[in-house]
Amino acid sequence: MTFAISILDRISLLLAWLSGLIAFFVMAVTFTGVVMRYGLRKPLMGGFEMIEIGMGLIVFTALPLMIRHRGNISVTILTDRFPVKLRQITGLVSDLVGGALMGFIAWRVWLQGERLLTYNEVTMELRVPKGLIAQSMAVLLVFAALAFFLCALEAFRRDPADKTTAAGDI
Repeated sequence: MTFAISILDRISLLLAWLSGLIAFFVMAVTFTGVVMRYGLRKPLMGGFEMIEIGMGLIVFTALPLMIRHRGNISVTILTDRFPVKLRQITGLVSDLVGGALMGFIAWRVWLQGERLLTYNEVTMELRVPKGLIAQSMAVLLVFAALAFFLCALEAFRRDPADKTTAAGDI
């Protein structure tokens, strides 16, 4: 089991690095677009679409590592007052609900991607198939769901006597 956790953590880290590379690409496209538009009087063809697709991919590639490191916002006004065992149970339930929601959203996005592919929907300038973009985001959402489920497994296996809170709790 620890091998599977290690593999998902490495994939999450790799996806986060990919997110950084995409962010650099978006920055470079933005810079190039501005220079070409105002310096050369010729806008970068498809620049807006590259930025639009890149911004979506930045979010979805960074999501699994953020979940694994508990980087999501947690409001603990009530849960800080709960007994340790109840805090463990609420953490487990919230991770399971988060994983189920990510899985459901991944499934719906995948189906939307299939629909877009069926109708041959493409972006206006670059002609990138919109269905492939949606389905790649669905696959990334599956990794996010797996990250939530692994967090739930760790919350379940955690010693109830351990009074440390998860990283990222506010």
